[in-house]
Amino acid sequence: MAFLKELKALLPQLGNSKFLHFLLEPLLLWGVLIGVLAWVLSLWVIKNRMAQICSLILIATSAFAVLPVLHFRKKASPITAPSARLLNAQNERRKETQWVYYAMGSLATLGLFMTGEGKGKSGTVFSLAIAGGGLATVIFSVWLQEKEIAVFHPDARIQFKSGATRQKQGMFPSMVWRT
Repeated sequence: MAFLKELKALLPQLGNSKFLHFLLEPLLLWGVLIGVLAWVLSLWVIKNRMAQICSLILIATSAFAVLPVLHFRKKASPITAPSARLLNAQNERRKETQWVYYAMGSLATLGLFMTGEGKGKSGTVFSLAIAGGGLATVIFSVWLQEKEIAVFHPDARIQFKSGATRQKQGMFPSMVWRT
């Protein structure tokens, strides 16, 4: 009974812009990551064209999810954050860097037609570009998520101390990291 009560409370949230923004945003990182891993496996391990197509569709869908993420983020304004300055900077950063996801989504979409058997060297180059571009997009997404954490969960970040030394806050407060 409690499950049904929770489900009834969840369904109206699907019309809430703030909820949808936070629900879809991880897709930019995890969807592309899983898609790239599937692409690499399907290309060089499994060697199955249908698996390749599925992975390219996953990459493209996940990358193009930036459009609804930014739409719901804008529609959800004002989003409450501990620092309005950091939130505004992150909103601007998200807008200015959305091209990364559009480029990756376009690359994956073109990969549907430019890769596979009989495509020769251009297919190989395209396959490597999708793998490399996908990994770069994942690293970029992790960086953006770190900036997002700075806005909404500043206590979840490592606090930097003087120049060369930083102290990790949390479970092991005495652990010192040297750079």
